[in-house]
Amino acid sequence: MNYIVFDLEFNQSFDFKSGSAAKSNPECPFEIIQIGAVKLNSDFENSGHFNFYIKPVIYKRLHPYVEKITGISQLELDNGLTFSEVFEAFCEFVDPKEDILCSWGSDDIKSLYRNIRYHKLPAAKMPDRYMNIQGFATNYLHYEPGKAIGLKNAVELLNLHIESDFHNALNDAVYTAEIFKIVKPDIIVTERFKPADIKITKPKVQKKGINTKSLFKYFTQSLERELSTEEKAIIKTAYKFGRNNTYDM
Repeated sequence: MNYIVFDLEFNQSFDFKSGSAAKSNPECPFEIIQIGAVKLNSDFENSGHFNFYIKPVIYKRLHPYVEKITGISQLELDNGLTFSEVFEAFCEFVDPKEDILCSWGSDDIKSLYRNIRYHKLPAAKMPDRYMNIQGFATNYLHYEPGKAIGLKNAVELLNLHIESDFHNALNDAVYTAEIFKIVKPDIIVTERFKPADIKITKPKVQKKGINTKSLFKYFTQSLERELSTEEKAIIKTAYKFGRNNTYDM
């Protein structure tokens, strides 16, 4: 049995013409561009590591903020492997029946399976046992109730030596593994992650307002007279009911 401590880096949508956020793909709002992992054996000894860049296919151009915070370059991604290729390599790195996936927080495990599903790859090749190391660290350090501690803060509070930059998937996985060795509880209980529970959040469709000026103009022309205040209120209410199919049988 091994603990697979992993971390991900993502790319997301960006409108380079306007320089602002763009509409994301609801099936995969965060596209994985790097997977880093450290393997710990049952004695919590390092027994391997994993690190690959992934060439994006949804958001092909690197988001400026992502480039700034991660230090990943567009060239590194252009020369990266496909998600399918990296997934197959990751499957060889882990044992789905024996190993336990571990990450800092719950976002990475959700995004991992969301990307797997988007690319129509077999999620069964991944372990379904999972642990949130951030939760262990939050309890161990008696962090502020109701709040989860950040990775960098945990590293500093535990006096771990900072050798590499944060926001690199392999580096963050290494830090998370070192924290795990310190904060692990006496009795380790794993969770069962169910990929089917991940919901696709579709963007909300904004309801269009009523153009009352045009609406009242239509009835004024039809009736060949001005509308009273009471008539306007009735027409407006009737229009709303009709648009919402309120009285459909």
